[in-house]
Amino acid sequence: MSLELLRNRWTYPVLVALLDGPLRASQLLKLINEGTARNVDLVGSRALHERVLLTTLRQLEEEGLLLCRRAATDPVNGHGPRELTAAGKDLLHSMHRLAAWSAAHRDQLAAALRNRRGSRQSATGIEGLPVDVPALTPEQENWRGVGMTLAVLRLRWGFAVLCQLSQGPQHPTGVAAAVNTGIARNRDLTGRRSLSEKVLWDTLHRLIDVGLVIHRPRPGQFASTARCTLTPAGHALLAALVPVGDWAAAYEGRLLVIVRRRRGLPEG
Repeated sequence: MSLELLRNRWTYPVLVALLDGPLRASQLLKLINEGTARNVDLVGSRALHERVLLTTLRQLEEEGLLLCRRAATDPVNGHGPRELTAAGKDLLHSMHRLAAWSAAHRDQLAAALRNRRGSRQSATGIEGLPVDVPALTPEQENWRGVGMTLAVLRLRWGFAVLCQLSQGPQHPTGVAAAVNTGIARNRDLTGRRSLSEKVLWDTLHRLIDVGLVIHRPRPGQFASTARCTLTPAGHALLAALVPVGDWAAAYEGRLLVIVRRRRGLPEG
């Protein structure tokens, strides 16, 4: 459920941008787009626009991760500075172990993301924004690493596949069957979507590229008959996500409502 919360492209950048204190929407827009320009080879060249930012801010307020300091003269429509709630701060705090894992695997994460986007290390910005921002501090480097990991985990089925493979080597068809059994057991959260064979293979290939899964058919062997195995890096990633799971457990009631609402499911 925590990863579902972070699936929106701009949620994580907004939360991290507010770590140092409240900011107005215009300040957030500038800060996030500067970060995108600096990391264009990893995140792509899509800029954040004001309308999308305001929609994201309203959603995060409704979900209890942000507060808006509305002007006293216009408490309903005033667009005051936004700040993190206790839940938002706790969520970022729960990612410290994930930051350490990301730092240890930074090069492979970056290579996989660049390969997926067909890009190389770039010094160009987006929409004319120059990359003349100061060098990253160690703390900013940590959050950048977490962002790369979340880009991998935004695969809808990636986390489910990793969890299933944590139980030991399995054939791809067995992985899909087990994941779909879990989905059927949690229809109140998952909705009607299931893991198809095509999407399974796409997910596996991406997890293999980033070094989380091994799948090596022998010469002449059908790919579907070769077992998939979680790598030590894959096991370590799941361990690094444990505090994020603890955060989810602490806010379970709120998360259940959020996830059901996002998927258009009954909230009761």
